[in-house]
Amino acid sequence: MSKFRAKARAIDLLGKGQIADLPTAITELWKNGYDAYADNIQCNLYRGGYKNLKNIIFTVTDDGMGMTREDLEERWIVLGTDSKTRRKPLDIEFSSSKKKRAIMGEKGIGRLSVSYLGNQMFLISKKKNEKCVCLFMDWRILENFNLFLDDIDIDIYDIESADNLFDNYKKIIENFKRNLNTGDWSEHEELRENILNELNNISLTKEFVNDSIKNIEENDEHGTTFIIVNPYEQILDFSYSAMELNKYQYNDNYLRGSLIGFYNSFKKEKPDFNVNFYIHDENGRYDLIDNTDFFSYEDVFGADHWINGVFDEQGFFSGEVKVYNKITKHSFRPTRSPGKTPYGPFEICFGFLEGEKKKSILVEEKWEEYQKKLNNYGGLYIYRDGIRVLPYGRQETDFLNFEKRRTLRAGQYFFSYRRMAGYIAISRDKNFNLIDKAGREGFIANNAYKELVSNLIEFFIDLAERYFASNENDITMRQEQLEDVISKNEKILEAEKKRNKMTLASFKSELKNNHSKVNMIIDELYCLRDKLDKACNEKEIIYNNVNLLSAELENKKIQLKKLKISKPKRGKLTGIQERKYFEYNEKIEEANNIIKGNNELIAKIQPKLSEENLYKEFENRYTQYKKDIRNSLNMYTNRYTDASLYLGSQFQNEKKNLESIFIDRTKNLVGENLNKIVIQNNIKKLMDIHEQTKEEIDNRIEPFIKHLEQLDFDIDEELLVGWYKQEYDKLKSKIDELHELSQLGLTIEIIDHEFNVLYAQMSESIKIIGEFSKKNETIRDTHNQLKIAFQHLETNHKLLTPLYKTTRRMKTEISGERIAEYIESFFKKAFEKEKITFKITESFKYYKFYTFESIINPVFINIINNAIYWLTPVENRNILIDYIDDKILIIDSGTPIHPLDIEKIFELFVTKKPGGRGIGLYLAKTNLRTIGYDIYATNDRKYNKLNGACFVISELGGEYNG
Repeated sequence: MSKFRAKARAIDLLGKGQIADLPTAITELWKNGYDAYADNIQCNLYRGGYKNLKNIIFTVTDDGMGMTREDLEERWIVLGTDSKTRRKPLDIEFSSSKKKRAIMGEKGIGRLSVSYLGNQMFLISKKKNEKCVCLFMDWRILENFNLFLDDIDIDIYDIESADNLFDNYKKIIENFKRNLNTGDWSEHEELRENILNELNNISLTKEFVNDSIKNIEENDEHGTTFIIVNPYEQILDFSYSAMELNKYQYNDNYLRGSLIGFYNSFKKEKPDFNVNFYIHDENGRYDLIDNTDFFSYEDVFGADHWINGVFDEQGFFSGEVKVYNKITKHSFRPTRSPGKTPYGPFEICFGFLEGEKKKSILVEEKWEEYQKKLNNYGGLYIYRDGIRVLPYGRQETDFLNFEKRRTLRAGQYFFSYRRMAGYIAISRDKNFNLIDKAGREGFIANNAYKELVSNLIEFFIDLAERYFASNENDITMRQEQLEDVISKNEKILEAEKKRNKMTLASFKSELKNNHSKVNMIIDELYCLRDKLDKACNEKEIIYNNVNLLSAELENKKIQLKKLKISKPKRGKLTGIQERKYFEYNEKIEEANNIIKGNNELIAKIQPKLSEENLYKEFENRYTQYKKDIRNSLNMYTNRYTDASLYLGSQFQNEKKNLESIFIDRTKNLVGENLNKIVIQNNIKKLMDIHEQTKEEIDNRIEPFIKHLEQLDFDIDEELLVGWYKQEYDKLKSKIDELHELSQLGLTIEIIDHEFNVLYAQMSESIKIIGEFSKKNETIRDTHNQLKIAFQHLETNHKLLTPLYKTTRRMKTEISGERIAEYIESFFKKAFEKEKITFKITESFKYYKFYTFESIINPVFINIINNAIYWLTPVENRNILIDYIDDKILIIDSGTPIHPLDIEKIFELFVTKKPGGRGIGLYLAKTNLRTIGYDIYATNDRKYNKLNGACFVISELGGEYNG
């Protein structure tokens, strides 16, 4: 009698051969942890260098019910075990206190996905109140197609403690090597040698083993850990440092996008377990799939539009649809024969974001945040009993062909896969015909799946036609509101553009016309200076001559003041306009300096005048100034009168126009031969026209009158609007730059990734130390100091990643001397290498801040770091910190800051430093403002004593001499 026999490579085919990719393999093991009622399920990637590790190691671990020797022998090593028989009395006892979970495993081969992760594997498992057990496997022996399954011996070991495992792991590997001496290896000698070489090079550290399987000797401990030594290339792509990870951004996003939505976080209810993917290096650890980056319940119902409802057993949908601000009940019946569907009932819920901000009802910041999430994780996910079914939700998995339809006609087929975020929720009990493929890559294309896809496509087409499509014959709910949404978003913007255009045109005209006038005044002032200089040297002063010169000088001052041009508060100047404006102001400054010199000459002459002549000088100046004041007021009175007449004329024209509109609309309602029915209809039409025209009058005139009513001499409307416009332009500019950076994968993404990694690593490390410090008083104070320092870091980190809660911070007194010591310590090597002399004055030494050290220190570090670079071209390299006039000065002898760049250098992403990021000074200014200080740069010789760069830190509200 013959029997079926299995070659060893069958396991390789069922394991590695059935898994599509790394995320699929990981989620299969996570599902096993979920089935074991684990509270915490983790992946851990330990980079080389972590706790002296020579090998890169990957672990998958859970704190589920664990396994005994018997479980390993009868279930884990046995393929195709029936998942329904997994629960034994002890298992039930373990899970009885927890919410019942639907079983995810179904074929009994999901455990073999561990073979996809790497060649060598230690499996360590422990059940509560049972011994910890371990087995070792190198999956490559399965590649020998001459071996049968029963040729391979798998030893199972009892492990008493982590130390016991560390002491014996090499012996366990040696025992496994026996498998390389049994069976036929004649055709696989090279494979055999490679396996032996790698087994000989496996090296674990005691610290790592202790971290991986803590406290396994305790009876209450339970769970399972897979330790993968030298994991496969796909995992190695994620073993890079924070900086290096940016080179592999596609891999990073692909893994995150596949794992981050493991459970259904679109729902309000939170799961009863945690999932993490930690990457460890010498700096600590961070979570690659921090769920705060993913969508939430609030995201779905905070979108521009959302759909929420249920398909019943017959395939009928009932639920609600929200289109902008209107919510309506919705039902749908697919085109199919009556009766139950093969796929069963399910929930569907998703939000949809408009692709253009002008068409969205979300505020700018919220729209941008949502857009970023959609770019990373947008899609329609499928969850079975709350656990994600791959690959649904991946951006390349458009299983309902949204994008294909949109290429035919985007206006009709409204929905885009990349603009939606939501889920389809099914269950094993009710949707049993939706069956996963063996590789867990989606559903088998059976009748149930095909009909599900067909009915959902019909559902989305119907939704689009009813509520969202651009339809000529029937106005949809979206079209009804779209014009108003766009109008609200663009009305102010268009008005601003119009006014900005007028303002810029006026500015350009003034700049052009006044330039020659200023040059003429400068020439006249130089001529006047020569005359005054000559008068100073005369022995006898003739008052009339001095009076005429003085009057001429005052006249030039008045003329020059009239020629002063303010930079427009509305609109943004081009680079050429900025330079011309700068050059023009330089001419104004030159003229003012000549006037200042001429005033000094007059001051020298005045003591030589008689008391009578000096008094005449006073009277003449008083008369001249009084006349100038009166002329200024008259000028503004005339402008006010002209503006009032113009506004009055506009208002009267608007009245006539709106009244004419009403008359034109109603003229066809009167006539001869009117019967009762016609008159009744005309009354209804008249009411509608009245309502429409009245609404137009209110919308057109009311804002204008309201604006006039709110005008006040104490409120500078131009300044206020200009400030808002400047802030808007800044935000818009930042958003444009962020878009560009996101497309090109440039600087800010790298910085953001580094910050997130470092933040998460520190956060995790502090948590761990905190737990340990509860039992160890010797490190409690150190932990508290570290925690406080981290809380300060949290404030800075929040500027780039607003995902974390601010915790309590502590102010402290910080002297200038203490800051200087910090700087000297921080830059000791750089100062020595670059031969830089660093000094502080006595006045700064005793200056004291009372604020957050974590805000003040980085400001100084940032500026000193920049100074080191700009000192490179000069021979005498000096940095000085001084304190005068209630101002802290950070001065260097390097390359000075160009006057055009004095203000720009504090803008986000603006940098003159090659390879610079353009965020340091922006963050310095932003952070200082949170504690009541400001920072600016100046070339004022009074402060800039070293003729290089000079930064001024002052308290807010003080004099600003930028």
